Amino acid sequence: MQITPVTPDLAAKSLPVIADAFANAAHSDGHEADLVTALRHSSDYRPEYDAVAVNDEEAVLGHAMLSKAAVVADDGQRWPVYVLAPVAVTPAEQKKGLGTALVMYLETMAYGDGIRALSVLGDPAYYGRFGFVPARPFGITAPYEVADENFMVRELQEGGLTGVHGVLHYDPAFGLTPQA
Repeated sequence: MQITPVTPDLAAKSLPVIADAFANAAHSDGHEADLVTALRHSSDYRPEYDAVAVNDEEAVLGHAMLSKAAVVADDGQRWPVYVLAPVAVTPAEQKKGLGTALVMYLETMAYGDGIRALSVLGDPAYYGRFGFVPARPFGITAPYEVADENFMVRELQEGGLTGVHGVLHYDPAFGLTPQA
């Protein structure tokens, strides 16, 4: 198994894997593959943050992506962060460490590039293993209603969230707008 940034061929192969991974997930809206396609067309898309796990036959077994976002304060001040979403592993390969390997790969890439922090919406038992913690104690809120324990951040750079506060603004591909 190898983790690598997507190529055009691997990008196409990743979409059915993403759809399959979320097909029976209780928290899925069924549009995760569409979201990835939209993010790949975003002006802020960075292909090095779009990763796949492939086997020796170049079959895609998993996918994870980081997309640019910003925490925006009431006064308009902005702090760039990245969102980890989605993380998908084909059901036959789940519980074998592929999701963990994908997350760690992207965290390493982002850390090396000096990215201050990541955000994720997900299971705290899973993402807590990577150092994700609730965002609200940092003064960071989601642009929608969500349980505090599921909306998380992880500092990649020491002090990366010091003084950061406001609402997370996702890439427009997510179709989310902050609540008034």
